[in-house]
Amino acid sequence: MKENSIQPHIERAGLDGWLLYDYQGCNPIARRLLGGRGLMLSRRWFWWVPRAGEAVALVHQIEAGQFKEFEGRVRTYVSWQDLRRLLGEILKDCHRVAMEYSPCGELPSVSRVDAGTLEMVRACGVEIVSSAELVQIAEARWSDQGLSLHRDAARLLMEAKDDAFTYLGQALQEGRRITEYDVQRYLMDQFDLLELKSDSPPIVAVNENSADPHYMPSAHSHREIRPGDFVLLDLWAKRDLPEAIYADITWVAFAGTTVPERHQEIFSIVRLARDRAVLFIEDAIREGRVLRGYEVDDVARSVIRDAGYGDFFPHRTGHSIGVENHGSGANLDNLETHDERTLLPGTGFTVEPGIYLQGEFGIRSEINVYLGHSASQVTTLPMQAGIVPLLHMVE
Repeated sequence: MKENSIQPHIERAGLDGWLLYDYQGCNPIARRLLGGRGLMLSRRWFWWVPRAGEAVALVHQIEAGQFKEFEGRVRTYVSWQDLRRLLGEILKDCHRVAMEYSPCGELPSVSRVDAGTLEMVRACGVEIVSSAELVQIAEARWSDQGLSLHRDAARLLMEAKDDAFTYLGQALQEGRRITEYDVQRYLMDQFDLLELKSDSPPIVAVNENSADPHYMPSAHSHREIRPGDFVLLDLWAKRDLPEAIYADITWVAFAGTTVPERHQEIFSIVRLARDRAVLFIEDAIREGRVLRGYEVDDVARSVIRDAGYGDFFPHRTGHSIGVENHGSGANLDNLETHDERTLLPGTGFTVEPGIYLQGEFGIRSEINVYLGHSASQVTTLPMQAGIVPLLHMVE
């Protein structure tokens, strides 16, 4: 992170500065922003970014050599008394300081600094506020190259999804035995061929397994897929290149030629929730309104609740996407958390409402949206319009 790029945002927020802290990886945000890949840091360190002027790193003396490339002043401590004294000097005359803290732990992705360290910093006479908005300004926005690589990953994921449905449909038509795990392994092979990387294998879930949003087949635990079964695929990956941004999609299918009315009914509700959320986002961006994560969740959730399935939608509507599949930007969430962060231009996220009927099936439809400065864009086109009848695909 270049300090001079974030300092105007610190000043606009009415802060004296941003104090980043880490101890043995407890704050991955600080590590990533430092660019400290490969650094050997086993002691506590602070990184002070004032609203104006030179940044300061406060590090243990034996690890000062790790900060030779640091663009700012490096101060060292040896004892715990040194640490507290020097921290007090750095924060002298400061009043409001941002840290990776979230009141009441509301945003777990930002709540990284332990209570004792917060007490030590408050003892310097400062008020601590959440750095949540600064984090997404510094880390969640995509570069032009990142957007291009995201679009590439989205295109390739759609290709892998189509190939997997064809592979499954052909096996069923030919009467060959095929399982959730077989399709999962097929998708992983496609990822290798398409030069995609993922932090975990995709979800392939049949019938009642699809009602578990995070179900994952394995070599030892999986189900056979038979004619008449309902199938959900959730796959996420990115190009194996620097600055690559993930894409993340979920599609559903039926292992037959005619989709049951019950399944179509539930899908229609989920699709409407998805599309209402997209329309709400488009309208807000076009009208120049500030858009917050919880608001989009409310829109999608109201559709499902009004249809009588509110108790069957147990997760947020969407999550931030970045170089990690679950990025550090605002989530579309007013269920698991109350995410009041602004949805910023230059960031992207999933929209993925679902209805999960335990013991029967679950339906989720997942797309990706990128926010430009004057318009929003669905990057995972086409959007699924109906449940895919697999045996029609191979006729």
